[in-house]
Amino acid sequence: MTIMDAKRNFVIDSAANLFLERQIATVTVKEIAKASGVGEATIYRYFSTKHELVVACALKLQSETEMMFSKYNSGNLKGFKGIEKFYRTFLEAFKKRPQLYHFLSEFDAYCISNNIDNLDEYADNMDRFKSAFITAYNEGVNEGSVRRIENIELFYYSTTHAILSLCKKLASCDGVLRQDKAIDKGAEIETLINTVLFSLKAAV
Repeated sequence: MTIMDAKRNFVIDSAANLFLERQIATVTVKEIAKASGVGEATIYRYFSTKHELVVACALKLQSETEMMFSKYNSGNLKGFKGIEKFYRTFLEAFKKRPQLYHFLSEFDAYCISNNIDNLDEYADNMDRFKSAFITAYNEGVNEGSVRRIENIELFYYSTTHAILSLCKKLASCDGVLRQDKAIDKGAEIETLINTVLFSLKAAV
């Protein structure tokens, strides 16, 4: 790694920390430069726009999240137990670092409001666990621990989006209704995960 690469990575780390603490839109390039110990001109030498830097931070945090999933899902996902472990990692990640989910919520809103669409690498990374999940599903069907789903890819996207959306919502605010504040966040995520797993588990 060159000195230039190291400086660029440090800028990304500094910006990501600020984005995790606050709303992305409220963090200025000037603040990122100050946190990084460099001038604004240096920031723009590495990133032509703030949008480009925000996407770079999203890729960095996405990589950290993938490492967390890999840690909790060491070894191959196999059958129902492997699928259960996969889904429960969403909850483990929420307990250990909820601000990651908060960032994802902010990132979605930022991209929409700024019409950012150069997200192919980010989108490709989101599919990294899909093939392992489908392999575990097929093994589960063959061994009888998982019931057959008509469209498993649709099931994967629908359920992961639902769990991810709930995690992002709960990490981003305390809710506005008394019901929101009365229910334990972790228990709410676990209930959704259990519902998904119940729909997948083969009848004994």
